[in-house]
Amino acid sequence: MKETLRTIRDALDAQRAVLLPLRQMPKPPLGWIATVRSALGMSQNVLANRLQVAKQRVSQLEAREITGETTLAQMRDAADALGCDFVYAFVPRTPLEETVSRRAYALARQELAAVERSMQLEDQETPLNDQRIRDYATRYISERDLWRDER
Repeated sequence: MKETLRTIRDALDAQRAVLLPLRQMPKPPLGWIATVRSALGMSQNVLANRLQVAKQRVSQLEAREITGETTLAQMRDAADALGCDFVYAFVPRTPLEETVSRRAYALARQELAAVERSMQLEDQETPLNDQRIRDYATRYISERDLWRDER
């Protein structure tokens, strides 16, 4: 199971490179629906007919897109009626493998620091070094739930 998660992360991280430029793409001030419709020279009436709704619904749809109140299904239907594909994606800010690794290292440092404090109270030394943290983090990634305590 954990190896499968790694495979999924690797695949998504590979796609991330292709998706990153989309984050820089500005959204049209009037929204995609109105902008593409206007660029095509298509009236709201024609789009309404293609969507099989009243013209007023197209006006509402365009307004709701700007406020973020449209559904994915509505966006997909509008795109289709405009001869476009609706693309929906999450673009990780950092590679997922890096996110998982950072989380594992943070948890490893936290837990090992607690163990070190306990051992010091008992006058037992347990050196907290990079190798120990790295080994613990590696086990964390493959054996533990990294997000269990996050709220």
